[in-house]
Amino acid sequence: MDELTANISFDRFADMPEFYGSGAAKYRLAMVKDRDDFLDLFEGARHVDAVTYAETPDLMVKMLTDYDIGSLDVLIGNADDYADQVDAVSTARSLVQLRQDDRLTVRLKNRKIVHSKIYRVVMPDDTVKLVQGSANLSRNSWDYHTNQISVFTTETGTELDTEFKRFIDEYREEYSDQTLLEGLVEALEAADSPEERENRIEYWVGAGDLDVSDTAALNQDAVEDLKDVADKVTAVVDNPDEADETVAFVEDPENANRTVIEPGESTANEDSDQSEDDDESPDVGLVESDHETDLTDTLDRPRVRAPDEKIRMGTSKVDKDSADEFGRSLRNRGATVEDHSITAPLSAYTTQVKESTSIPTMSVLPEAEQIVIGEDDEMILVATEEPTPEVLNHCLETIEDYIQTVDDHGHTQSETAVMAQMYEAFLYGFWAPFANQYAESLSSPSRTLDNVLQHLYIEGKSDAGKDKLTEYILRLVSDNTVISGVDADDVGVKEVRGVREWDTSFPYAIIDAEKEKIQRWSPIRNYWGDWTPTSVDQPCLIFTTNDALPKSEFRNRMKILSMDVSFPSNPEDPGFREAQQDLSDVLERQNPIFSYVARRMLTEEPWTDGTGTIEDVRRIFREFYDKANREQPEYFPAEEPAEKTYDTGRMKWQRDIQGGRVTFESEPNAITANFDREDYEVYDYEKRLPKRFMSEKSSSSVYIGAPEEFAEWIGYSVDELLSGVDETGMDTAPSAEAQDASDEDSSGGFFSRLLSD
Repeated sequence: MDELTANISFDRFADMPEFYGSGAAKYRLAMVKDRDDFLDLFEGARHVDAVTYAETPDLMVKMLTDYDIGSLDVLIGNADDYADQVDAVSTARSLVQLRQDDRLTVRLKNRKIVHSKIYRVVMPDDTVKLVQGSANLSRNSWDYHTNQISVFTTETGTELDTEFKRFIDEYREEYSDQTLLEGLVEALEAADSPEERENRIEYWVGAGDLDVSDTAALNQDAVEDLKDVADKVTAVVDNPDEADETVAFVEDPENANRTVIEPGESTANEDSDQSEDDDESPDVGLVESDHETDLTDTLDRPRVRAPDEKIRMGTSKVDKDSADEFGRSLRNRGATVEDHSITAPLSAYTTQVKESTSIPTMSVLPEAEQIVIGEDDEMILVATEEPTPEVLNHCLETIEDYIQTVDDHGHTQSETAVMAQMYEAFLYGFWAPFANQYAESLSSPSRTLDNVLQHLYIEGKSDAGKDKLTEYILRLVSDNTVISGVDADDVGVKEVRGVREWDTSFPYAIIDAEKEKIQRWSPIRNYWGDWTPTSVDQPCLIFTTNDALPKSEFRNRMKILSMDVSFPSNPEDPGFREAQQDLSDVLERQNPIFSYVARRMLTEEPWTDGTGTIEDVRRIFREFYDKANREQPEYFPAEEPAEKTYDTGRMKWQRDIQGGRVTFESEPNAITANFDREDYEVYDYEKRLPKRFMSEKSSSSVYIGAPEEFAEWIGYSVDELLSGVDETGMDTAPSAEAQDASDEDSSGGFFSRLLSD
């Protein structure tokens, strides 16, 4: 450590009253270049007080163990959700034990960021080091910054020490009113067994069984009541005497306890400023459609409002703090909070869920053959009748018209691939609400659910239309009650972890997520790992991103679709207004396709076979095309996932081979691909290779340990790859295998277009 040391008389600080005193102290300036430079200050300390930035909770454990510090009391000045930084159960156990041993107190800020960095280090011999400067307790500070600190060494109890400690106490009083682990330690003290104690620690980290979550337990109670309400108001029978309850149709809906809304009627959550012309039932959005048939009577999708229904949640078995926090906001919406229960209006509860998660409640009820979405005091139900061919034709045409915007307005070298992957995204969105049913059927000790129930990852440039696509899928799944995803800037580990507590299966779409952020959201890696049949429902995750692929441990858990297309995104761009008008025309049409998919899924329950996932929705769509007597578009992924048929990774490699930007050289039992690209660009090429190729990037080259398999995948023989490249690029005709692949891709795949240019 670079330093300047001097003995300084306190009389020299007469113009600094806060440091005024008598006696002498040692003083030094120090340059902090790495972690050891800084932590050496604390080694062997009896006690440390601190106000600082600190983003690494495991460092607290390290300081108190590896550096033999007796106790630590630190105010974290920067983190709003410091608990989210604890992502290992072992770290949580250590933090809890240190707190219970009175060795660790982590104070959390309650106001604006505290930028100060001050430390009071008390040594066993009653000397004290008083440190201030720019150095934080964070790896980022040590790895990327050089910091400067001032160190005063004096005795405990001197005026300088007393004044320094007073400053620290002032920060604590004004900027903190809670400590890390506060609720968890209390819950652990009330645990009935070591097993329950361990479960609570695991859940606090986000790796434990959802059944032990207090929030999840409260939501589970609420959803049970919501299901009961749905059962009461949605059963349709021919003989009223067989019904548990009769729904009366009255002229004044406000006089009815529950109101069934006929198709075409306005709903409670629609804008109140509709035009007077809306008094008549619309023609279900067939404006601008080629069909003239009024389908209002054939779109059988009622809604039910239940404004007077109550939701009750028992609180006797959950942590009091959790119950109080849960009930606090509900009380503001008209809920009654008692000693052992919370009773809230249905609208209050559904609003609470929406505000807490940014998505609505959604419950799949196979027994009642219904899906219920909570939106204020309204519950939206699936279709009660099979669709007619005319209705199906309209629904399918509307989806195709949306996808057709790629051909009409997009700029891409692979129209068919983009359109196919766009359709694949629709299939995923319609499957996602049933993921918990598949989880129950597919769960087994020998199967990793995270590799089967994959998240959806849609990549593309900023003008690729991926966000609009995701938002349209959410519209279709929610019957236009959800019109946008969640901004990635509003999402952190806490949100990803917390969304699993709210007992909803509505897809959680995170818009414009950076790759680095996704990789920091640790619960994603084990999102389904602790799911059990008694867990609350948890939503599938959908990400849109401008970035390339994430690390392999995340890629293995994601269905990756690529939007390799560019749409006019600025008003001055040619075709911008036409593209916006075509898109608006599609969005304005009513399309109840999901209500019919849901009906088929609920009546057939294909998840009970324990074999399929999205393939079941793919089959339903094939049957819809047959029933509608409508020809499947060439890009429709009828037999296998679009990302497999149109492998964008393979297409990228093929383009560079054809463009002469990659050459191959032989290695013992391997080949090396040398790119005419920047090193950072080559990372994306290596990531897109299947694992079986045993690839490894080095500088601007990629080593491939399975050359024959790679050559077959890329569409050439190994000899052609090694000898068929000259200064202008590939000059030989593709192999017979490659030509066969081209013939099979007659629907417009990359090779068929490339070879015809």
